[in-house]
Amino acid sequence: LDRTTDHGPQNHKAHLEKLLEYCQTGVKEGAILLYGGRQVCRPGFFMEPTIFTNVEDDMHIAHEESFGPVMIISKFKDGDVDGVLERANRTEYGLASGVFTKDISKALY
Repeated sequence: LDRTTDHGPQNHKAHLEKLLEYCQTGVKEGAILLYGGRQVCRPGFFMEPTIFTNVEDDMHIAHEESFGPVMIISKFKDGDVDGVLERANRTEYGLASGVFTKDISKALY
């Protein structure tokens, strides 16, 4: 790894291709590709860090783990913390998640 790299390459060309397809599917389904989604032009199977917004629960990228540098952002109605927990518990994998809020009481619910 280059010292300035925080995320290494994908382990195989097939996985990189799967990630690129994953991103294309997200766009086709209506998610907004905020950043990334492309292969980095350098030797190896590097992919740009990728961020999607406006992701709905029924979209492929919302319920299928990418195992790559892809982050999805889903909004929730103000005050509906229980609804957020229900949505999170409906996912098959639930490998990682995070809460970003200005109201710390929502994050510590």
